[in-house]
Amino acid sequence: MENKNKLTEEKLRHLINQNESEVLEFKVDNTSSQKIGQYVSALANSAAMFGKQFAYMVWGISDDKKIVGTNFKPQSKKVNGGEPFISWVERNLDPKIILTFETFKFDNIYVVALIIQMTAGRPVEFNGQRYIRSGSSIKNLNDYPEKERELWRSFDSRTFEREFAKTNCTKEEIISLLDIETYKKMLNYPDGSNIDDLINYMENDFLIEKFGNKYNITNLGAYTFAKDLIHFEKLSSHAIRVIRYKGNNKLSALADTTARKGVVVGFEGLLSYITQHLPLSEETYSDNGQRQVNTDYPPLVIREAIANQIVHQDFSVQGSNPMVEIYDNRVEIVNPGAPINEPNRLLDLPPISRNEGLANLFKKMHLVESRGSGIDKIVITLEINNLPAPDISAKENNTVITLFEKKTLADMNDREKINAIFYHTARLFMENSYMTNQSVRTRFGLSPKQSAMASKIISLSLNSGLIKPYDPNAGNKFMQYIPFWAESYNEKIE
Repeated sequence: MENKNKLTEEKLRHLINQNESEVLEFKVDNTSSQKIGQYVSALANSAAMFGKQFAYMVWGISDDKKIVGTNFKPQSKKVNGGEPFISWVERNLDPKIILTFETFKFDNIYVVALIIQMTAGRPVEFNGQRYIRSGSSIKNLNDYPEKERELWRSFDSRTFEREFAKTNCTKEEIISLLDIETYKKMLNYPDGSNIDDLINYMENDFLIEKFGNKYNITNLGAYTFAKDLIHFEKLSSHAIRVIRYKGNNKLSALADTTARKGVVVGFEGLLSYITQHLPLSEETYSDNGQRQVNTDYPPLVIREAIANQIVHQDFSVQGSNPMVEIYDNRVEIVNPGAPINEPNRLLDLPPISRNEGLANLFKKMHLVESRGSGIDKIVITLEINNLPAPDISAKENNTVITLFEKKTLADMNDREKINAIFYHTARLFMENSYMTNQSVRTRFGLSPKQSAMASKIISLSLNSGLIKPYDPNAGNKFMQYIPFWAESYNEKIE
């Protein structure tokens, strides 16, 4: 399998100056195919356990770390009467990981390096057995249950953000690939910061990682501050795609574009592009007669929804970009990955992010809420503007937030009415209040004479099971309602 993260001579010399460890092994001419396969399993699993993306095996190095050369030629070595050695090793690994053999020449002697890129989400087996390093020795993982538990815990804690998008970069390449000025501005670092200061800041923010005299750019660094995501191939599928359709279906698209900048660098531009393509409501005129074009989608709602989309997407889902699909009558924000919390519990349960590093960075830059998920802002803003409540749902392996154009109560279907009542009730409960007939009239702009209409909507919502009375024994005039997940009066005294 091809690995684009090449090992340079400078980096190799840096490795040779280190001691053998759980992720580094030196050999001279030990070329046993079986033993090499076991080393690959052990080094890969140790890399995972210690939070490293790479492990290395180097031939041609003596015990006292002198370059003595090797006769090992992995590209021409054959196994079992003719099978290419490298193919044989890869075939016997489960799951597959990226292996790269490279040969270096030093004063007419050769050094061979194997770069093992640990890309799997579970322990690596060789010929059905899992191995681990114990110091510089190879051990069968089955004989070390504590190490096996630790290894599995490491898979749980590994994050996409800390993996490398590009390795072996100079400071000049970092400046070329990442928007340093935007980084300095968004994180509010001193104007007088020089490049060395900013490099240190970026290390502390986990955007880059130093390796020898070079640096590795993490996925977090590239995804947020890339000048152009095209330079980071595996991140391009996570760029946000915006499609403006003609009408209310996907039959014809008026515009279709995919963001190319890192999500922080391009955030305001992305919001501006989306706003330009939102469906327009009625034109109005200011006091001085100037024409004003309005939309039913408040800027704060769009901003919170897009920031939420960026932070909570599931980066393990491949082949599916985050999407913003704009129709004449609605906007659908589609995010890879089903919601961790149930969709109807996003207001009351503490937010859980798949991407803590990305979430913390966005909080630090004040691009997302530090106290919640931002869904509360969306719900409140839509209510204030007398707009339909959002529809938040899990569809296959995606989370979909749908925002609707302005509708009168008469134009809403039963599902939309129930959805509005549920979020209205949940919001009030989170504010230490209760939904009532009067609050429903206020929500939908009904007059006191239309209390029967409000009661009908409440009854519809009660039948859905999404709300319930706070005290079922209260009289109709004093009846208060809470969301289904809240504790009622009777439940409190039991």
